[in-house]
Amino acid sequence: MLEEDGVVGLFAAYTLERPQTADDDVEIFTEEVSNILEDSNRSEEVLVDTYLLSGLTPGVDYLVRIHAHDLTTAQEVLREFQATSFGRYSKLVDVLIGIIRDAVYLPQTPDLDAIEKAATFEGTEPPDYAIIIPVDKNAEWWNLPDSDRIEKMRDHIEVALPYLDRIRRQLYHSSGLTDYDYITYFETNDLSAFIDLYRDLESIPEYHYVSDGNPTLIGRIESSETIVDKLLQSEDI
Repeated sequence: MLEEDGVVGLFAAYTLERPQTADDDVEIFTEEVSNILEDSNRSEEVLVDTYLLSGLTPGVDYLVRIHAHDLTTAQEVLREFQATSFGRYSKLVDVLIGIIRDAVYLPQTPDLDAIEKAATFEGTEPPDYAIIIPVDKNAEWWNLPDSDRIEKMRDHIEVALPYLDRIRRQLYHSSGLTDYDYITYFETNDLSAFIDLYRDLESIPEYHYVSDGNPTLIGRIESSETIVDKLLQSEDI
């Protein structure tokens, strides 16, 4: 699904108003959430991932990422989740919506396209961390001739290629759907490599047309059961 053109990515960030719960209540909360989010993964129409952000991203405890072939389906999964006992104690603090689209620049750099397709992520599965950064390109970028944009994106692609064994990434187009042009999503076990990648990207001419959005979200990739259990049973993660 993550390689299909037109698939919707819905990112929903929450804080939890931690209720006083007994062990039996935690089990009920966990089962309710699992029935919605984990069972959704049994359908070819929906893919759900969950992330523990508490302690890593200010003001956010956890994040739900939903992929679906249409926004209505993703919305309904989120509505069902929010109707659970755990969901009712959660406050939605941010939403990002984007669309997966066929690559724009890679097909125009066939030599680099071939290298990227041959690259393999070599980290453990699932990776430890996910990082989500919304991004804008300014008007000057969109007014450049196509040939200039391709040249500058060639530099971008060349910088990223050496990191693909340690960093997995996904791009979502979001112009008009949110306040940003793109949502950039990364998974990695190597935060040091991610810092190096980002510094390398900041050093090339293409970055002069980029402004990073707010917030940057970072969290650990965890099952929904683990997230519910940790947030309900611990004051500090």
